[in-house]
Amino acid sequence: MAENIDKIRNLGLMAHVDSGKTTLTENMLFQSGRIKSAGSVDKGASQTDYLEVEKKRGISVRASSVYFNWKDVRINLIDTPGHIDFSAEVERSIRVMDCAVLLLSAVEGIQAQSSAIWNALKELNIPTIIFINKIDRVGTDTPKLIIDIRKEFSSDLVMLNKTVNEGVQDAGITDIFKIENEELIEAIAEKDDILLEKYLNGEKINFDQISGSLKKSVSERKIFPIIFGVAKNNIGVDYLLDRIIELFPDASADTETPPSGLVFSIDHDDRLGRVAGVRLFSGTIITRDIIKNHTAGRDEKISQIRKKFSNKLESVPSFSAGDIAWLCGMPEVRIGDILGNPGPVPGKCSIAEPLLSVQVLPENDADYLKLAEALQMLSSEDPTLNFEWFREERQLQLKIMGAIQTEIITEQLNLRFGIAARFTDPEVIYKETPSGSGFGIDRYTMPKPCWAVIKLLIEPGKTGSGIIYKSELSTDFIQRKYQNEVEVTIPQAIKQGIKGWEVTDMKVTLVDGEDHVMHSNPGDFKLATPIALMKGLTETGTNLLEPILSFKIIAPDEFLGRITGDIINMRGSFEPAMINNGIFELVGKVPLASSMDYSIRLSSLTGGRAKFTVRLSGYEKCPQGEGKTREYKGISPLDRSKYILKMRGAINQK
Repeated sequence: MAENIDKIRNLGLMAHVDSGKTTLTENMLFQSGRIKSAGSVDKGASQTDYLEVEKKRGISVRASSVYFNWKDVRINLIDTPGHIDFSAEVERSIRVMDCAVLLLSAVEGIQAQSSAIWNALKELNIPTIIFINKIDRVGTDTPKLIIDIRKEFSSDLVMLNKTVNEGVQDAGITDIFKIENEELIEAIAEKDDILLEKYLNGEKINFDQISGSLKKSVSERKIFPIIFGVAKNNIGVDYLLDRIIELFPDASADTETPPSGLVFSIDHDDRLGRVAGVRLFSGTIITRDIIKNHTAGRDEKISQIRKKFSNKLESVPSFSAGDIAWLCGMPEVRIGDILGNPGPVPGKCSIAEPLLSVQVLPENDADYLKLAEALQMLSSEDPTLNFEWFREERQLQLKIMGAIQTEIITEQLNLRFGIAARFTDPEVIYKETPSGSGFGIDRYTMPKPCWAVIKLLIEPGKTGSGIIYKSELSTDFIQRKYQNEVEVTIPQAIKQGIKGWEVTDMKVTLVDGEDHVMHSNPGDFKLATPIALMKGLTETGTNLLEPILSFKIIAPDEFLGRITGDIINMRGSFEPAMINNGIFELVGKVPLASSMDYSIRLSSLTGGRAKFTVRLSGYEKCPQGEGKTREYKGISPLDRSKYILKMRGAINQK
């Protein structure tokens, strides 16, 4: 491929599972000449689903990066997983995109993951084109789908083409963007004061004016173009590519400023070792450069720079602002690390968080250590797995989104690492929060040399506030460096509370304490802080919090009574149902613990005629008698003597 490309689009391809996203990717690559023929998802021959488990399953598990040229513009395309169990991949990838195509199936329409993706794109202000795929399928009703999109997403839509013979095999499209179209001109002019004045005055508006105005409105998310097509038949694919380069903003940026990059993916190459996917927002990086890891506070030396196409890494000498590349030579780098100047890096978005935990068990006890190492590697590639190794209990624990994820991990462990493993049944991840206010005090002054005296005020925080820490203590009592130890220790110390769950929605204030000019050492306050916190939580007591899901159910009204009864039995609540033409829509909230298998039960009840979408609403207080406590894993800070011995290295962990 030519390397003199100076225009870039960092494009995310996003959809609910089975909307045709990977098929669209294959045909984009084929149309651009990057590959000689489009691969088949069903046959495991697609460029972006290259992992063995993806080929076997026919679904995307990891976000995959490919690049190609279309009319002298480089498109870095990120094909993201569509299944909700792999939302973390979408969440990480979306931060490096400048534009996105959201696929919707013409039959299934807006689905659960579609809505979650739309909200994330909105949160990060990413310009978006909606591609309505599979218009050849029986049951297609694009006018109804457009109504749904206006209701659920945005009313600021413009159709750039229209369907012909939709719902049959020979369905096609016709262009309405480059012809005189009063409705289209009016919709575009509404977002452009200058164009609107000309339109109202009856002045002639040429295509260049329409196109320029539309590009500006799309870039500012004032308008969302709709394009129809059939990806598997290459209908609308080249049309979509033309609109991508015409309407989306150029990603290339200032190459002379200091570098600013974000690590959004980690791969392990058999020959190169750890390879980091990086989007550069400013500056230039060349081979052998040394760049500051802002997140980790260390320097990183770039040994090699590669461009990635599927699972192939192609060597390049440098890469510049606006581009995406894969960097070698950073053995400890992690997903989310910011390289260089943090200023230009966009904020995070949240699509979903793991709400279930499982233990992983080796089928062969001799594989225990090998399994732990494999899970550590998988967790480095997907930090949301949050792998924890409780050595005293010989437990290997992961956080997951759902059952499909455990099946995929099982296959990855087998295919990639040669380990046979099984999982315990998933359990809901609860949290805990202080029931009231109280103090946590610890005096760590023996056995010397040590000295850390600490008094913490612990109070309940507002729902959803997380952990808020402040110090009201003068550095005359505890030096700043020791106060910093208190602050940085708290997030780790509250991963398990007195009921065995992570503590949240808590205010912690350092109100008293002292260090010693001779006996205090680095680490003393890191040791004393967890002890003081747990003592304080014992004094305040804690309430269990459980994950609550917001739901929407759309189904024939004949099932309304049975479904509302189910919701009540699951400790749920709902708003009055809206009924229209024999179909009802019900929205409300329900605890995860009581509704984990409800999508299956609902499908069985309605014969597959119900649509059920959920998302995390938040954590709320458990009613008395509900929820689950668990034993503290490892040595608890409340077992003070033993905990001190462990922290001082006097107890060996196997």
